Amino acid sequence: MSERGTRARRWRGTTPARVRLLTLTCVVAVAGLFGSAAFTLNQARDGLSVLGDDAGPQAMATTKLYLALADMDARVADVLLMGTDHELGSGREDALERYGNSRARANEALLQAASLTEGDTVEKKNIRAVLDGVGAYEQLAAEARLLNDEAQAPPGRVDEAALEPYRRATRMMHTELLPKAFNLGLDSSAIVRANHEERQEAVGLGLLWVGAVGAVAVAALLGLQLYLRARFRRRVSVPLAAATAGTVLLTAGVTLALFASGDHQRDAKEEGLDAAMALSRAGAIVTDMQADESRYLVDREMADNYQQVYLERAQQVLFRPASNLEAYYEAIDEVAAAYPDLPGTDGSDPDDPGTLGYLGQNAQDALLPGQEDALAGVLESYNALQNEDRALRSAAGSGDLAGALDIRMGIAHTEDGAFQAYETALEELTGLHVGAFTEGIERGDAVLAPWTWLLPVGALLLLVLVVLGVRPRLAEYR
Repeated sequence: MSERGTRARRWRGTTPARVRLLTLTCVVAVAGLFGSAAFTLNQARDGLSVLGDDAGPQAMATTKLYLALADMDARVADVLLMGTDHELGSGREDALERYGNSRARANEALLQAASLTEGDTVEKKNIRAVLDGVGAYEQLAAEARLLNDEAQAPPGRVDEAALEPYRRATRMMHTELLPKAFNLGLDSSAIVRANHEERQEAVGLGLLWVGAVGAVAVAALLGLQLYLRARFRRRVSVPLAAATAGTVLLTAGVTLALFASGDHQRDAKEEGLDAAMALSRAGAIVTDMQADESRYLVDREMADNYQQVYLERAQQVLFRPASNLEAYYEAIDEVAAAYPDLPGTDGSDPDDPGTLGYLGQNAQDALLPGQEDALAGVLESYNALQNEDRALRSAAGSGDLAGALDIRMGIAHTEDGAFQAYETALEELTGLHVGAFTEGIERGDAVLAPWTWLLPVGALLLLVLVVLGVRPRLAEYR
């Protein structure tokens, strides 16, 4: 063995060499703690950013799109139903103005969804298809209105020539545009869920690394402390003791921040975004149900079909076992009367699936403290809508078209109408969940924000304390 190798071997066995090696181990462990904590904190921040600024808003935009499209078709049906009486309800001008507002909201929702969608994805293609389809729908709707106006059709008696383009328009809306809009919502929800789960898994794995590296750093610091105590006969090194305590605090602080941020993110998604989207879909479907009432009166040849479709949509909103509309009216009246208890949820009847749909058990489970009255208001207003629908169909069935028309206009075209009351109650409850979504994101960000400077400052302080702890001992060998 060469003389240089012998010297190196002897040096490695000296006290200064061992102190330096243990110090280097501590430094590497602290650096590893900093790196793993920084990476995991960034993963948590990215998860909040994607949910709060990207996938979440895109998902909400798609639900607004469905609502706007459904409202457009409802307004067209109402304008045709008014015929020559332009003062029915809130008036033809108001109906056309609302149609234009819904068209603008649909455009805004499409643009927002498109801006948040990257690349030539399926979502992007569906957005383009909806944009093209809305233009074609507007042409057919305008043609139907023009033909009905030219024929001077009386209220409730839509001209046969106008019915043909309207049927094509509403068929396009319900077989192409609304399904694509609904699928966009489902795709957006899937993206939100996938991103949320991916980020949560990454943060969970990062937490394991932070805990493991933190434990290694504490062990290394304790090892250095014990070696210095045994070799130099010092009871304790205050800087190293402070570094050890600081490492424990830093590891625990990062861990607690990540857990808290994860809880806030989960609350924002489940109690905020998911619940708000479900309620928005309930609003959109009920809007389409209102259009079904107008279509029921506009197109008597297809009345039975529109009535069945109304029931099917109503079951999506609030499900109770019912084979026909009359049974459904009774069942929904029981739900409103029994709330906060929901019929069928006690399990006493094995054949009763319970109270389901967007306004059923899921809506109740998603409630936050203090929101119970808001859901009660939604259920009561929805029940009032069904009572008005029953009166409308009863009048139409008895041949009282004028009475049915008055009821329909009263439902949708008065400030205190049943549909306006339902929309107001639903918007209040949806707003509470949107507020919970925003608050969850803000709280998650607030928990993580201090660590942008706490982590590097804390890690640097630990390194300084390690140097201060070993420097006096090494100085004894100079």
